[in-house]
Amino acid sequence: MKGQTVAVGTDGSQWGEAALHWAARHAWNRGAELLVLCGAQRPPARPITRDFPLLPMRILVTTDAPLAAFTEASRESELLVLGCRGDRHRHLGIGALVLPTILTAQCDTVIVRGADAAVDGRHRRVTAMVSGGQDDPVVVTHAAEAALTLRADLLVLHAKPEPLTHRPISPERDPDSVLAAAEKATTGLGRRPETAFELVRTHPHEVIAARADTDLLVVGHGRSGAVTRTALHLAPCPVLVVREDTSPREVPPASRLTTRTPCLPWPSDDRLSIHLERITTGGT
Repeated sequence: MKGQTVAVGTDGSQWGEAALHWAARHAWNRGAELLVLCGAQRPPARPITRDFPLLPMRILVTTDAPLAAFTEASRESELLVLGCRGDRHRHLGIGALVLPTILTAQCDTVIVRGADAAVDGRHRRVTAMVSGGQDDPVVVTHAAEAALTLRADLLVLHAKPEPLTHRPISPERDPDSVLAAAEKATTGLGRRPETAFELVRTHPHEVIAARADTDLLVVGHGRSGAVTRTALHLAPCPVLVVREDTSPREVPPASRLTTRTPCLPWPSDDRLSIHLERITTGGT
């Protein structure tokens, strides 16, 4: 059932492993099942059964078309987690699958990146970026939920440079109104974390790059606009991209979906590589 599963894609790379462990901790805190999607050639190097021995978990070996596999997995998941880049991406920046996955995912997406302290959740803070757009309420509510899951405080942040002219601005774009609307979005929550609201008189990209004191930066989908892309490239912490609606998005046709094995329980550490090899080669 959608909402009971956290899905994660990993290729055995440094960021793939970071994504796996971030997702496992999140699923553990949520009381959710973990669905691991991994390439046949690169099984996870550190089976997380050591850290979360009672976590309900399935493993799905994808042999090709990872984008289609991620999209399909997102249909049954409340969250999809990926590393910012994998082994095939040898340069700085984000991997080639990150933006396409965000665009086609049927749930919220977390891209794991940044400093170790943030990835490990040591700051105990979640930061939500609001702009006065129509997706602000869902950004704030999903950020509050993430903060409760991570046992963290919530900071709702609006970055707006000082105006260069004295032209009047629309009431909904007034910085005080933007933060007031964000605060209103939290009042209807049954539970809410300790929450603060802050206006910073600078450009959003400057705030994003400088927020080294947060464990998770939450942004709207914005059709992967400037703020979202800046966060994915520059944030010193994992980034949660909130899906703006619940209507189905266009997904790859069935003919392009990956050939894959059935979901299997996670094998014991000493049998992991043999088990995966047999799956991919058709052995018994």
